[in-house]
Amino acid sequence: MWLPELQGRRGPVYRAIADAIDEDVQKGMLRAGTRLPPHRDLADRLGVTVTTITRAYTEATRRGLIAGHVGRGTFIRGTAETEDEPLDGPLDLSMNILMPDKEVAVLEKHLFARRVLPWTQLLGYVPSRGHMRHRQAMAAWLESCGLIADPERIVLTAGAQHAMAVALAAVVKPGDTLLVEELTYSGARLLAQQMGWRLRGVAMDGEGVKPDSLESAIRATRARVLYCMPRLQNPTSAVMLDRRRKQIAAIADKHRLTVIEDDTYGFLSTEREPLAALLPERTIFITSLSKSLFPGLRLGCAVPPAALVEKVTSAVWATMINTSPIGADIMSSWIEDGTAARIADWKRHEVAARQQIIRRLLQGERLQTQPSSPHVWLQLPARWDSDTFTAHARARGVVVNPAHQFAVGDVQPRAVRLCIGTPRTRAGLEQAINRVLDSLRDRAPAARVVV
Repeated sequence: MWLPELQGRRGPVYRAIADAIDEDVQKGMLRAGTRLPPHRDLADRLGVTVTTITRAYTEATRRGLIAGHVGRGTFIRGTAETEDEPLDGPLDLSMNILMPDKEVAVLEKHLFARRVLPWTQLLGYVPSRGHMRHRQAMAAWLESCGLIADPERIVLTAGAQHAMAVALAAVVKPGDTLLVEELTYSGARLLAQQMGWRLRGVAMDGEGVKPDSLESAIRATRARVLYCMPRLQNPTSAVMLDRRRKQIAAIADKHRLTVIEDDTYGFLSTEREPLAALLPERTIFITSLSKSLFPGLRLGCAVPPAALVEKVTSAVWATMINTSPIGADIMSSWIEDGTAARIADWKRHEVAARQQIIRRLLQGERLQTQPSSPHVWLQLPARWDSDTFTAHARARGVVVNPAHQFAVGDVQPRAVRLCIGTPRTRAGLEQAINRVLDSLRDRAPAARVVV
């Protein structure tokens, strides 16, 4: 019979029992489908009242951990709706997503219970920038992430990819050169290819774009736009510290460079100020709620300088007229009632816990990451190239991202990206990383000789 470890826990006993269930699910000790002890049996073993156990199970149900079935008992729900991690199937470390399943279980019952605007204003066309009430909520969210933004300058978008597209459409023409980090977000590479923009990679170090390399690239290409991720760069996890941000801001101002700052992961960063705070009139700040809340919302924003607001707004109208006001209303209600902050706090805590797993299991490996980063840039041994290792790891049952998805130019690093949030549990992450380690220890297949 499962018994919770209560020693050392503070607060009411019922909550301590619910916390123990939560922790044992995260550790993989309680898997989906596990039957918990009946109320009276557990009460007798712990020396508490049946009411205490009932309250504990009610709290665990509220958190989405368990489900009761009349006549059958109480069972662990698992972290997916009906299943836990696959035991033998492929484990995916290629998508940056961390789903707060327990919050979903609570929210799904009351998704439309609270609205900011009436249905009559949510089911018709809205201004291309979005309802003012929704932009005000977004401004409050951005402030919690370190950026003070005027709601008049906020343009709501269908996620960060759409925000990137409309921001770049406002300042880059077909055939122009767009400066990016030498390892850049794969979505930026695909968008540039689609739109006919030339990419020029700028050399990086542990803080992202190197100032001298940026100066050289501007002089060599006469480019006037830089796309970058100063906080928790994807895929390297690089973070621009204060001195570096000031250097980049000074160069942008000197050369009249427009910066598209992608702050998708900024809510996780311990560096609390984005580049846009230093360079508001030369930066189009973009972000989304896909990583901080849920990708299914498809909601983000662009915050351009006043002179570019109309251009960005026109690009939204040209691509989709307006974003979904229903999604924006859900977002606004969650920001106003504290749900969004609670989910973001949970994600910060969970990423930190998963990073501890990464550092324990990958100790001794060459990797670039941060304690608050949702991804890891793993350097491979000399016997592996990125594509061959990726194929080998997939055969071992784990999916990772090869370097060519991010690299700009001819140089292909011997590295892969690992996303640590996709497995639904920490136990699932450990299983996936162990498969990566097994792959690293294998011998690389011999190259074929073509005659």
